[in-house]
Amino acid sequence: MTIRLVLPVALAAVAAAGALAPALAAPPKPKPIVEEWSMQHAPIPLPLVGIDGVDGTNSCADPAFEGVSTTTKTIKTTGAGTLAVTLTDFDGDWDITVMDDKGRVLATGAGTTTPTALAQSGATEKAVVKTKKAMTLVIASCNFLGGPTAEGKLVFTYT
Repeated sequence: MTIRLVLPVALAAVAAAGALAPALAAPPKPKPIVEEWSMQHAPIPLPLVGIDGVDGTNSCADPAFEGVSTTTKTIKTTGAGTLAVTLTDFDGDWDITVMDDKGRVLATGAGTTTPTALAQSGATEKAVVKTKKAMTLVIASCNFLGGPTAEGKLVFTYT
């Protein structure tokens, strides 16, 4: 082959590869799911009694307390990622339970318990769940034995 034939063929191949590269690239990650909410709840009645899933470990799992001591949020993801749920600005003991759509507990919160309202601004409860696929996550935040108010935030970031 002569250079007159090789050069145009090579340039055409480079141009075709450049045009094809964006089409072969991975699709962009979906935007994170973010939600914030304020809660005003009474403490869970009989929090240490082992009835209906309320055992002092995953105290938010009992749906009977919805709207009284618990606020539940449900998100549907479209792929793998990490969910971080945080409760702040509370006094006493607030909890988080993260479940799948079948009610299986995936994580419970770990954080601080504040002894007085003076420490209210530093109180934090956090739960983190990593998922490997698309799924429905149910996030329950509840007043276990705390003051009447707390702030909640969830962030699901796709990986």
